[in-house]
Amino acid sequence: MRLLPALAATVLLAGCSAGVGGRPSPAPVIPVPPTSGAPAAPPHKLEIKIEGTAVLTKLTYTIDGETTEENNVKLPWSHTFDFAPHSGKHVYNIVMRSAGGDVDATATVDGQPWGRSSGSGDGESTQSLNGDFSD
Repeated sequence: MRLLPALAATVLLAGCSAGVGGRPSPAPVIPVPPTSGAPAAPPHKLEIKIEGTAVLTKLTYTIDGETTEENNVKLPWSHTFDFAPHSGKHVYNIVMRSAGGDVDATATVDGQPWGRSSGSGDGESTQSLNGDFSD
């Protein structure tokens, strides 16, 4: 049991040994793992724009399985949906019902054209715009 204090003293003294010429030895260099200099990826943006002369009696949009419904929507109408980067496939479906008039719907993903639906009529009409994207 007397060996343990002697061993500890030897280890402590070894850590304080002098270097060349009585100067202390430099501290050991501990490598630091490199960090990525790349900024975090921005979210993906799906923008839906609907323009025209029609009043939409019902607008239904389903994004990744979640459905939202709006009634008596005056145009123009737009909405932007954000998606986390590297989150896989995303699916959208837009259904527009009107009592007449012109309807022009567009979808862009990250500012790039992704889909379009246009139509006009004097009576009730239904149009849809759907698609998907993934990263």
